[in-house]
Amino acid sequence: MNPAAKYAILDLDGTLLPGHTSRHYLRVLVDDGTCDRQAGLSCLEAIDRFAAADKAPPGLTEEIYRLYALAMKGASVEQARFAAQKTWRASRGKLFSFVPDLLSLLRASGRRIHLLSGNHDFPVQEAAIDLGLSGGHGAVVEVADGRFTGRLLSAPGAAGGKLAFVRCLAEAAGFDAENSLAIGNSASDAEVFSCVGKAVAFEPDAELRRLSAGQPWHLADRRTILGVCARLAGHSAAA
Repeated sequence: MNPAAKYAILDLDGTLLPGHTSRHYLRVLVDDGTCDRQAGLSCLEAIDRFAAADKAPPGLTEEIYRLYALAMKGASVEQARFAAQKTWRASRGKLFSFVPDLLSLLRASGRRIHLLSGNHDFPVQEAAIDLGLSGGHGAVVEVADGRFTGRLLSAPGAAGGKLAFVRCLAEAAGFDAENSLAIGNSASDAEVFSCVGKAVAFEPDAELRRLSAGQPWHLADRRTILGVCARLAGHSAAA
């Protein structure tokens, strides 16, 4: 039997780069005429409300995903991938300066690096491919005959979404929880933190900072992230 794999599970927005990639992606979809314009604009407005709030109002995250799925209904996969490529080309220059060194450190520690983001799936996949990661997962809308049906299949940013993904990962590929590591900045990342032995709250928002109280999670910012992760990876290697 193969040994369980060690993972590094990383958030995208607020962790590897600032801003909201999902907003850029929706803007491209709307401007290109790829998605339903009214649903797309409504989704953008909801994303702006989410970004402006210290804590998302109840139901807002679910509303964003509902509007996204509705906006995508009838759009082709080919169009969506093209928009995702444009989005990531524009976003990759915003990566925090520590990211290349962080990824090198995590690779050297023997971990499979996976993006797990509340963003829409195609831009997350583009980011994972471009950065040479083992995989990427975001919000997924059902596809039939090459077009989106409008049925939402996966919503990592909603309650329970990231936890469900980690459980599926563990069932499918084996998961060395004790030596796996997670880095994130928002409350949804706490679901992943509960599944790993090494968790880093990177410049956490107010809700994740509150949830971190009393937990054995490490706090880091742009200045300290490499040192914190180097110590955690070193501990794993020594063990």
